[in-house]
Amino acid sequence: MNSISSLVDLAAQGTIGVKSGFSETLDAQLGKIWQNTATALKQVALQHRKKDDKDASLADDDWLEAHPECRPVVVIDNFLHKNEESSVVYDKISEWAAGLTTANLAHVIFLTNDISYSKSLSKALPDRVFRQIALGDITPEVAKKFVITHLDAEEGDLAGDTEKLSARQRQRDLEQLDECIETLGGRLTDLEFFARRLKTGQTPKRAVAEIIEQSASEIMKMYLLTVDKGERKWSAEQAWYLVKSLAENESLRYNEVLLSNTFASSLSPSASNGESVLESLSAAELISIKSYKGRPQTIKAGRPVFLAAFQMLCEDKVLKSRLDLAILTELTKIETKSIDKYETELNMLGNLPKQPREVAPRVQFLLSKLAASQTKVEGWEKEMGALKKVLMDEF
Repeated sequence: MNSISSLVDLAAQGTIGVKSGFSETLDAQLGKIWQNTATALKQVALQHRKKDDKDASLADDDWLEAHPECRPVVVIDNFLHKNEESSVVYDKISEWAAGLTTANLAHVIFLTNDISYSKSLSKALPDRVFRQIALGDITPEVAKKFVITHLDAEEGDLAGDTEKLSARQRQRDLEQLDECIETLGGRLTDLEFFARRLKTGQTPKRAVAEIIEQSASEIMKMYLLTVDKGERKWSAEQAWYLVKSLAENESLRYNEVLLSNTFASSLSPSASNGESVLESLSAAELISIKSYKGRPQTIKAGRPVFLAAFQMLCEDKVLKSRLDLAILTELTKIETKSIDKYETELNMLGNLPKQPREVAPRVQFLLSKLAASQTKVEGWEKEMGALKKVLMDEF
């Protein structure tokens, strides 16, 4: 319609010399839509106002500010779902929502899977702190009921097409559910995928095993392999460090991860900022970051099933050796740079015409750091030799 209006405008301009005013830009069209919506929301809020109220003398804006319970609630779902493609639209939505809240016309709730939502909203409301609620996974008991209900709901539909399972088989499968759901977790998408596999006749253990195997393959392709890595904001070494650490412990200390050499001293330019790397991996759903009083506190697997997938990846001896070797190689390069820096400074101090007494503590400090770095490098070289042997012998 906008293209047709532009053609009419062009024809009118060629005929009468001026534009007819039919065509509008996308921003102008969206502005009109949201302005009309804001007007309608204000009318909805003011419907609760009566002439005999105690504060009937207040202006509309003052009355709306005094009665927040009368304001309508606007829910914006899938916010930032396609951020790269429609960033202009999302910016306009943020500005419109900011106008609603500051004018006391409505309460606005954003539903999103993108953890970087605050960047977009802060542009519109830089002086506000957003109230946030993180939705978690459902409990094992509810997850079991969900799967059973999902199966029973379509049992009648499938009865004419597929052969019903025997009562004994069904009872045995239900007994396996508790163990399988404990491994699978309470993520709704994984439970629906699990239920669909059960409908095809798979046993719960077999279905979970295939889901874990598929998740492990996805992790390999998306986070660990360096082929066609594109615009990654993390290194494969950093992703593997988290995979291996979470396979051993279900949760990690946020600051402890930042202080590790793999995150604090990465050689990759795009992965040099540890906090940005963790935020990117959280946005990519490899990990999830739990906060405490507004500060990031713990790191866990992005999905419950990923924990089992991490453990499966760590059981692959060849893969573990290859990625461990990559981490040790990077650490050795980092420590070698430190050694070069210590040696350069020692050489400079040694070339001084006189050796002041005040230089002695610095020399001793550099020598101790040099010895510690050399010890680390020697230990890593031994580990690298063992890992290379595994890669040479195993398939």
